[in-house]
Amino acid sequence: MQRKDPENLGEVLQQYLVAIGADKRIKEIRVMQEWDKIVGPAIARYTNDINLKDGVLTVKFRTAIIRNEISMRRSSLQKLLNESVGEELVKEIVVR
Repeated sequence: MQRKDPENLGEVLQQYLVAIGADKRIKEIRVMQEWDKIVGPAIARYTNDINLKDGVLTVKFRTAIIRNEISMRRSSLQKLLNESVGEELVKEIVVR
């Protein structure tokens, strides 16, 4: 039996995730995890729910003041979130 050249475990796992289609979902989860870091603790504290599906990031807040603040900053937040994962996953941010 002949040995193969060793492969990097990280690369093998990445190939497996791509093969089963889980790599995109993992990146979507990373976007949601980055939310708190990007908006900061003051706004993150008022975030009720966050969900990313089909490029639409839906964020729910407890107060109208925070909703208005985030609505005005949607495009810059979208850019920062996409940069944090290295891919354009967030195509739109919906504030509720």
